[in-house]
Amino acid sequence: MRPVIAMPQMGHELFREYMKSKYVVSLLRAGAKVRWIEIDDPEKAVKEALECDGLLLPGGGDIEPSMYGEERIPQCGQPQVIRDAAEPKLFAAFRQANKPILCICRGVQMLNVCCGGTLNQDIKPTQKCEHSDFKGRAKGLTHRVKVHKGTMLYDIFGEEILSVNSMHHQAAKDIGMGLVEGARSEDGYIEALELKDYPFCVGVQWHPEHMSARSKMQRKLFTAFVKACKK
Repeated sequence: MRPVIAMPQMGHELFREYMKSKYVVSLLRAGAKVRWIEIDDPEKAVKEALECDGLLLPGGGDIEPSMYGEERIPQCGQPQVIRDAAEPKLFAAFRQANKPILCICRGVQMLNVCCGGTLNQDIKPTQKCEHSDFKGRAKGLTHRVKVHKGTMLYDIFGEEILSVNSMHHQAAKDIGMGLVEGARSEDGYIEALELKDYPFCVGVQWHPEHMSARSKMQRKLFTAFVKACKK
């Protein structure tokens, strides 16, 4: 039986449906299926999501800076209020239930915020390589990241250097409590976090769902997540 992965609803606009399809196909390829969770009512969302075997926090817009103790700068996008309200509750519930969690792009930023960490609201003035390359999302050649040995991420990939895609202008800054850094970009930004002393909670800043059709390496992340959800 395929494990079922809970994902908070990202929206129904044509662009969002396209983006959602990449997660669905990647998880199907790894042997799981998706249950989209409507999040207008966070408490109901938590109850429905916990019926699933794992949680995937996907990409999307910027997180409200007040959630990590900062005022918004002009370069910070408008918050997704419904997701900002529901996703911390979903994360907390799955963490308490000891269920697997995978976080992608906005997801890894939300993971950091949920654990008390902070974000760089805009890395464009200081970045040394491209981090917002939508056109190159499928190729995964935007920049490289160094995966730290001794992490779950290294155990999954078995490689220290990965070429990845990139579609973000924010990044984790101060790391939240209980998290460890899993990877860093070649220009010095945190590219992955994981929850230590936890069965499976991994977050990456890149978008493996757009690379999984071509990249056996990126498929390993979904395979490992689904395997954890089967236990």
